[in-house]
Amino acid sequence: MNPRPNTRPSAALEALLSLFGGMKQAMRHQLQSDGGPATAPMLLRMLQLCKRQPGITQQGMALITGRDKGQVARLVKELVDEGLLTREDHPDDRRSHRLQPTAAGLAAVERFETADAAVAELIFGELSTAEVSALTEQLTRLKQRLDEHLARAE
Repeated sequence: MNPRPNTRPSAALEALLSLFGGMKQAMRHQLQSDGGPATAPMLLRMLQLCKRQPGITQQGMALITGRDKGQVARLVKELVDEGLLTREDHPDDRRSHRLQPTAAGLAAVERFETADAAVAELIFGELSTAEVSALTEQLTRLKQRLDEHLARAE
């Protein structure tokens, strides 16, 4: 006899949170196994954003990531203190700084992207292209729904 699938939305949320916890654990393990410096994945994601958008400001990072300005400021300070990121004066706004990864920062991003790809392959590697596409579409719709709700709540 096949057990009835759990269709409660809270069961889906629990499964998603469990997956995220496992993904974080797998990412930490992958990053530790490559012998690089022990930089937190969150910091590496922010550094990756700076690589992908050279000259981005802290305000730009807050807008893209949805994190509050104070948290972004703390993360940027930590990256600067670790020598992974530099601040340059913004030519159009003296209150703002443009952020640039250092050579060490670019190397850290490269290690992170390799680890990220390995974890993605571990999780999604056995899915077909169509399954990955459908999952990505569904997750994108769920995120948009949440964003719309949060925008209305503000």
